[in-house]
Amino acid sequence: MQFRAQLDRSLAMLSARGLAHRHAAPLLFRLLWKLGIRVRPPHFLGFSHIALVYGTWFTCAWGVFMWVLVWSQQGLDFLGVALRSGAAGAAFGLMMAWFYTRERREFGLPAWESLGGDEQTG
Repeated sequence: MQFRAQLDRSLAMLSARGLAHRHAAPLLFRLLWKLGIRVRPPHFLGFSHIALVYGTWFTCAWGVFMWVLVWSQQGLDFLGVALRSGAAGAAFGLMMAWFYTRERREFGLPAWESLGGDEQTG
């Protein structure tokens, strides 16, 4: 199974179905691919995986952003920062998972494994 070939096929399929490249391959995923992390495009991930990827990213980014701009001046402790940013990240992750799962059904996308190359999986 060659990841890059599957990735290229999936992005071409999404483009053929009318999705803009920025939507089919969001910045977060393009950065992960450049770092060598072999993660499927969000339209081909399961609900929990999408929620985890987006929720983790948002928790970290939002926590740092809010700490620098607001929470450090308010004297908020680490537990308060973690709880608030974790709740925001969970909400964001669930919304994104719902969004991509809905689009996967709407566009009738096949399973990721069906985009494989020569190697067949059971």
